[in-house]
Amino acid sequence: MHHQPLATVLAAANTTSSHPGPAYFVFWALIIAAVIGAPVYVVRLVRNRRQRR
Repeated sequence: MHHQPLATVLAAANTTSSHPGPAYFVFWALIIAAVIGAPVYVVRLVRNRRQRR
């Protein structure tokens, strides 16, 4: 399983300057969205399965 897009984002986010580039903020925005979105998705799946029964 290859993680080329993730590796590319990590390489772009790894800057040596004091001000990180836009890829750094995009990377963290994706992580935050996944952390918030995953539980919401799971809760919706559980609710849908309960309503079907």
